[in-house]
Amino acid sequence: MEDKNFEELQNQFAILKTQLDKQEIVSDRLVRETMKQRTKDINKTKRTIYFAAVFCLLTYPILYYTDMFTLEFTIVTCAMMLFCFLATYYIHRPVDDLNLMRDDFTTVARVMAKFKKQYDDWLLYVAPTLILPWLAWACHEFAWRHAPEGVNPWTLALPLIIGAAIGCLIGYRFHRKAVNAAQDILDEIEMDSQI
Repeated sequence: MEDKNFEELQNQFAILKTQLDKQEIVSDRLVRETMKQRTKDINKTKRTIYFAAVFCLLTYPILYYTDMFTLEFTIVTCAMMLFCFLATYYIHRPVDDLNLMRDDFTTVARVMAKFKKQYDDWLLYVAPTLILPWLAWACHEFAWRHAPEGVNPWTLALPLIIGAAIGCLIGYRFHRKAVNAAQDILDEIEMDSQI
């Protein structure tokens, strides 16, 4: 009789263990699918930056030939866009190399934390260092070089400054979207590890 009860108890434990394993597999799969969805925001940001950089690399040489900007300004602007393109590639490459359906959560968390830090560092240190001098030079090139006699150059510079402010707000929105997606992935991993 005891052997039968013990055997029955073992069978129940085996069934319970199988159910828990299945639940853990489903939970792991849901976390990974959620992470995969969040990387779409990160990739959308990357594609937008690539598009903007390529657009500028094609447009600014044309603007030079219309005598809107000097050759020096055009070269510096194109070099800056190329730098942004390459920096974006460098920052995003580890995220692109992840296989979210197979890589362990520790690796994913490490890559996402590094990505988030690099994106925040870019916003705080690199972007202002590039944008502010470039904007001042662009105002000089566009407004002060081309202002007709009797027209205040600030009248021509104001639309450029407003456009730059709008561009910065759009860029910040994309930045926040990518950083929030990385943070969501980190939160998802942390929640999963606590279960």
